[in-house]
Amino acid sequence: MRIGLQTWGSEGDVQPFIALAAGLASAGHKVTLLATDINRRDYNALAQKLGFAWLSVTSPDLPSPEKLEEVGRKLFGTSNHIKQVELIRQHLLEPARHAMFDAAQSLCRSNDLIIGHVLIDPLRVAAEKAGVPMATIALAHNAIPSARNGPYGFPKLGRWATPLWWKLAQAMMNRAFLPKVNALRERQGLAPDRDVLTQTWASGRLNLVAVSPVLCELPSDWGATHCVCGFLNLPVDQSVEETPPGLDEFIARDDPPVYFTFGSMMPSNLDYIRGVADIWSSAVRLAGCRAIFQFPWDDLSAIETDGRVFKVKRSPHKTIFPNCALVVHHGGAGTTQTSLLAGRPSVVVAHVVDQFFWGSELERLGVAGPSQKRKGLSARRLAKSITETLNSREMLRRAASLGQAMAQEDGVKVAVFAIEAMIAGN
Repeated sequence: MRIGLQTWGSEGDVQPFIALAAGLASAGHKVTLLATDINRRDYNALAQKLGFAWLSVTSPDLPSPEKLEEVGRKLFGTSNHIKQVELIRQHLLEPARHAMFDAAQSLCRSNDLIIGHVLIDPLRVAAEKAGVPMATIALAHNAIPSARNGPYGFPKLGRWATPLWWKLAQAMMNRAFLPKVNALRERQGLAPDRDVLTQTWASGRLNLVAVSPVLCELPSDWGATHCVCGFLNLPVDQSVEETPPGLDEFIARDDPPVYFTFGSMMPSNLDYIRGVADIWSSAVRLAGCRAIFQFPWDDLSAIETDGRVFKVKRSPHKTIFPNCALVVHHGGAGTTQTSLLAGRPSVVVAHVVDQFFWGSELERLGVAGPSQKRKGLSARRLAKSITETLNSREMLRRAASLGQAMAQEDGVKVAVFAIEAMIAGN
C-alpha cells in the first residue's frame, strides 16, 4: 500500500516519523515522508538507507536561524504556557501552513493512506477533500481529555474538578487555534471543527499515542480509536550517528558521568551556549560529578570547561545514556523516553509547554529529581537536584526497572500492526 506521512516541528517531532516510516517500509509498504523541520535538517540520506522517500517542506515565511533564536529567547523568557503556545503557533506553525497544505494535497493525491502529526490540521483538510483515510500521531498524552487525569497545570482538587478543568483547557485551545483551522476548512467547503483537542488533533479512525505504556496507561474512556503504541524510535543498529572520538575512553576512566543536553532548545549562538556552559560547569563542581556536555557548535574549544567535562556536538543517545549516571535534559518527548529506556534517572530543565508535563511525569514515576525551569535557572538549584537524584538508591533502582520494562516494547511494531488493522477495517 502507498502510505504518506507528514510532520512538522523540531527533531523530536521528526525522528518518531522516521522510525515509523522505516517500519512501514520494512513491512512492504511504499512510504513517503514529508517534514517541515524548523531547524532545516535534511534526513534524505537516512531515508534512502531505511527504504522510504523523504521530502523537506519549507516556506520562505518560516523564521531564519537568527529569527528562530529570537523566538526561542521569547519562549524561554516566559513561564506562561498560554503565551508560549501562542508564540509557537504564531511564529513556527502559522508561517508553514500554506506550504504544508500544498504539500499535503499532493501527498493525498498519490497515497492510499495518510498519517499525520496531530498539529498539522491542513493535512486533515487535504485528506477529507481527497477522500483518503487518515490516522494521527500524538507525541504526548497530555492533550487527550480523560476523566482519570486533569489537564496539566490546573489545580488538583479531586475527580469532581477534572471535567471543569478540561472544559476550560479546551476553551483556551479553541480560542488559540480554531480561527485558523476553520478559516482553511471554510475555504475548502468543509464543515467547521468544534473542538481542537478531540476533533482537530485526533483522527476519528486511529490516533497513535507514541508514548511507552510505562508512562501512559490507556484510560478506559479514551475509546477504541486511541492506541498507546509505545515509543517510536529507530533500533540502535539503524542509527547513523557515531560516538565522538575519545568519549568511550572518558566514560570508562572513572565514575559514570552526568549527561547534559538541552536538545533542540539550545540555539546555535556562542554567547548563549557559553552562558549555559557556565551554569552547567558550576553545577558539576557543586555536585562533585563528571559530565558530558552537548552543544550545537562546531568548534567546541571555544567553550571553556575543566577536565571533568567532555564536550560533544552530538552523540548517539541510545548507546551513551546507559553508560551515564543520569541525564539532565530539557524534557522533550524523545529525550525523556530515551533516558528512561536507558534505565537512567533524569533531572528535567523545562523550557516550554509540554516539557513541564514530561518533567512531572518522570517525577510521578519516581525516576527524576526535582524539575527546574530554564527561566532563572541557577547552578545551585540544579546541583542540588542532581545530588538528590544521584544519592537516591530507590530512584536509580526504579529507573533501571522501568528501563527493562520499556526494552520489552516495540512501539513501531505495534503502530504498524494498528495501521494495517485500520487498513483492513478492524
